[in-house]
Amino acid sequence: MLKSIVGVIVGYIVMAIFAFVVFTAAYFALGVDRVFEPDSYAVSTLWIALMIAIALIGGLLGGVICAAISKSYTACVVFAVLVFVAGVLVALPNMKERPSVVRSGDVPNLQAMQLAQPPVWLCFLNPALGAVGVLLGGRKAKNPAV
Repeated sequence: MLKSIVGVIVGYIVMAIFAFVVFTAAYFALGVDRVFEPDSYAVSTLWIALMIAIALIGGLLGGVICAAISKSYTACVVFAVLVFVAGVLVALPNMKERPSVVRSGDVPNLQAMQLAQPPVWLCFLNPALGAVGVLLGGRKAKNPAV
């Protein structure tokens, strides 16, 4: 039981660090004008594609780590449910209408994270992709030959 709990916790930490590092690097590599639509904080199509890929890859990585530590696919299923539920809870505030803010010039990374306006559908898709990634990554515990 303890291995399962540690596997879920470490898997989640690895997912969070992976997402933070990759998003930060991508933000600096792409620049503010390729991350956002012109004069707004609406995220670009390129950034949306990146968010989808990072959610899935981060989930895979977290699932592999959880499976390696816990040696239990059940722990990975619990982890996937936690990823999905936490992600949906974080997405709920995005359902309300947010005022449009005009973007001008360069935007620091932390300000960009606070003001970014992804489409609502993406806010709910990402937790699902993260959970699917965890389940796919966790297959290692179910079938060591995978």
